Amino acid sequence: MGAPLLVLLRSGDWGARHQAVTLALTAAALGDRVWLALSGEALRAWVEGRFDGGAPPAAARARRVPLSAMLEEGRRGLDVRVVACATEVELAGLDPGQAGAALDALAGLPEQWRHASGGRAVAF
Repeated sequence: MGAPLLVLLRSGDWGARHQAVTLALTAAALGDRVWLALSGEALRAWVEGRFDGGAPPAAARARRVPLSAMLEEGRRGLDVRVVACATEVELAGLDPGQAGAALDALAGLPEQWRHASGGRAVAF
């Protein structure tokens, strides 16, 4: 079993979402236990089904799989979990039930930090 990785993603920018997702999936493919913790615009985009929005034309030309599909595959086949703190859900103005249904777990910041203990954390 690999080391834990906590990826904190707040940015609504497609480039930041792409980098966070590809880093999370790469780490998980190499055996790490990954939590992608969403907040702010990234959380709103995930819950509202807009996570793929804003992709540049080059992404289509490169035949990139949509970010949400990549992440769903990682959630099914790798050790990737998409989480958010209940406070972040509230700050994002989201319905807790709708947000909870889109996430693997509501995990507070202390739980997220414990997950990263002995591993790594990166923020986008």
